[in-house]
Amino acid sequence: MVTRRLRKDDQEFLKRLGKRIEKVVLKEKGYSSLDAFALEYHDLIAKPTLYQICEGQRDMKLTTLLRLAEALNMGIVDLMKI
Repeated sequence: MVTRRLRKDDQEFLKRLGKRIEKVVLKEKGYSSLDAFALEYHDLIAKPTLYQICEGQRDMKLTTLLRLAEALNMGIVDLMKI
């Protein structure tokens, strides 16, 4: 879902969550780029989806969030702490 259809506060939340996910991938998990992470976990999350999430441009389904948390080896609650 494109975020422009969402309320402004929902859009802001998705942007903050995207930045949180990007930080986890790059800083906490130590990947050199989102591309490197997407290449390793392409079976769990597609590269375009990952970029849209990190840019706050995608309203994730729960299954996408579950797969992303699995790839990051963390729980959904921990992933969503922004």
